[in-house]
Amino acid sequence: MNRYISLLILLLLLPPLLHSQPPKRPRTITPSPESQRMGDSLRALKDRIIADPDNAELYRQHMKDLRETMRKQREQAGETHRAFNSPYQTLTLENGLQVVVIQDHTVPLATVNITVRNGAFTEPDEFAGLSHLYEHMFFKANAVLPSQEQFMKRIRQLGISFNGYTSDEVVTYFFTLPSANLEPGVKFMADAIRTPKFNEEELVKEREVVLGEFDRNEAQPDFVLDYAMDSALWMPYVSRKQPLGQRMVIKTATVEKMEMIQKRFYLPNNAALIVSGDVDPNAVFDLARKYYADWQRGPDPFPTYNPPAFPPLQSKLVLREVKAPDVSIRMVFRGPSVGKDEPDPYIAQLIATMMGQSTSRFHHALIDSGLATGAFSHFGNARNTADIGFYLGAQPEKAPTALATLRAELAAMAKPGYFTQEEIQVGKEIIANRSLFERENFHRFTTGTTAQWWSKASLEYYLNFAPNVQKLTEADITRFAQRYIAGQPFVLGIGAEQKTLDTLNFTDKELKW
Repeated sequence: MNRYISLLILLLLLPPLLHSQPPKRPRTITPSPESQRMGDSLRALKDRIIADPDNAELYRQHMKDLRETMRKQREQAGETHRAFNSPYQTLTLENGLQVVVIQDHTVPLATVNITVRNGAFTEPDEFAGLSHLYEHMFFKANAVLPSQEQFMKRIRQLGISFNGYTSDEVVTYFFTLPSANLEPGVKFMADAIRTPKFNEEELVKEREVVLGEFDRNEAQPDFVLDYAMDSALWMPYVSRKQPLGQRMVIKTATVEKMEMIQKRFYLPNNAALIVSGDVDPNAVFDLARKYYADWQRGPDPFPTYNPPAFPPLQSKLVLREVKAPDVSIRMVFRGPSVGKDEPDPYIAQLIATMMGQSTSRFHHALIDSGLATGAFSHFGNARNTADIGFYLGAQPEKAPTALATLRAELAAMAKPGYFTQEEIQVGKEIIANRSLFERENFHRFTTGTTAQWWSKASLEYYLNFAPNVQKLTEADITRFAQRYIAGQPFVLGIGAEQKTLDTLNFTDKELKW
């Protein structure tokens, strides 16, 4: 069984859990007959267990077989790709710029990425959303290409497809082009990052574009509920967790504020140049020296612009009208901080992986029982306090019972035995395999996994993630649930039609454990 079939198996059976990625349109995959049979087999086995608990022994044997299959797949992948222990070749210039190269000669393309440690986490209220606006101003005229017409002409000449994204802790810009154009592409990125022009007319245009994003977000049914829950979870520093920002701040943004952001954060000692694809590492290092070595180092932004610590969370009930037939139920907690609360971020992802399986106790209690129309968990990764969320959709008449069941499951998680040893071992195997399979697409691996982990922690932290998960025990999982979930303060969000909210009459008593 080759590693592509293995990837299909995981995509069919296992949700994406370990690495937060920017939203992307899902790739269409046609399952192989073998992977389809395995998926059907596991689902059929789960149905048999539900119908007759005596079939649990079949489940245990199946999980044991699956675990052994995944171990062999990982060993085979390691034999074929020994460099997967570290896909990176790196160089740090004297000015502090980190240069990272990821080779993949499958197709004659290269991706050039600049990642900056910036985002909502650096934004006080008066800058709320301006890191995102800066993203919109990045691919604009600069000192070398002084008009937008010249800038776009050069993009066409080089065959560039460009994009970028801004989150609470990552800002990254990237483009893909033919690898034959690598040198002019690396120079093009250097000019963009080092000498932006911030034309007033272009800024006015991009303010309207970002405000249009606000409009589209506000049109989503759950936006008001999500926004209110963010405010309750992160007050008084909610701007540090909302990349979209505040409408009035964006509407009144000035060139001067763009320049302030540039001077504070757009420095070689706060950035990484990540180049991947059909490239030679030594050639990339030479190009980095040629076009970036004289980029002047600046004052280190941190700890000067570190975010303030959030005050202790107080449990709160948030009720909002949502135009949808089902009731939306969310329980959100504060989680660990990467680099500070070790090894808790590893434990979080192991729990998320186990809960995400269709054979999990969580899934059985809420989905297989018919209480919820949808149920999932989210365990974030963040340097500045992660979030832990549990989300349900339920028919109005089942919503109170679904909420009570969710609360009971979370309380039970803090007791030994909630996850079986088989589940724990399979969860570890899934994470280990994912650390290999996610590298199949060098573009996504560059602009998503690599950029995010470089900004939030370090590439070394990422490379050690799966090995550190292997060290975890059931006691670690129990301790995590006790520290962050069971009995801890949380924000409870309920969204539904107003008449449904009136009928259900949820009150603060729902905040009691």
